[in-house]
Amino acid sequence: MLLQTTRFGEIEVIENQVLTFIKPILGFQNLQKFTLLPGPKDSPLWWLQSIENGSLAFLLLETLQILPDYQVPFTPQDLHELQVSSPQEISIYTLLVVPEDPTKIRTNLRAPIVINPKTRLAKQMVLDRTDYPVQWFLAQPQNEHPTDRQEV
Repeated sequence: MLLQTTRFGEIEVIENQVLTFIKPILGFQNLQKFTLLPGPKDSPLWWLQSIENGSLAFLLLETLQILPDYQVPFTPQDLHELQVSSPQEISIYTLLVVPEDPTKIRTNLRAPIVINPKTRLAKQMVLDRTDYPVQWFLAQPQNEHPTDRQEV
């Protein structure tokens, strides 16, 4: 299918590249179909482009790129919904907020985007019992764990 987007112009999306969100992104409950597009060359970034709204795309980063020990406490229900037998089958991303000031680039580590790459099922999880902050700035010192920071 051809999709007209604001950011990328017209793109072709193959049906097996469509992600279906079984639990939508907070604030975007009416949108369930997205596709992952590579970000800038030689960067770990991805775009999560809406299939249903060509003007909506989110910038994503795999959580392991910024925090190698990041873990999501998946429940058996989460695994069932995503149709996996273990958490190792799931890719975990975080949405980035990119303001004009690059020192203010941040993410919400309590609301990861989780994707089963095989079935293309996805959902945004909201982690209730965690020390991960709602706002974690990527420009923070690399040796500082996000649970050591105060939320802003």
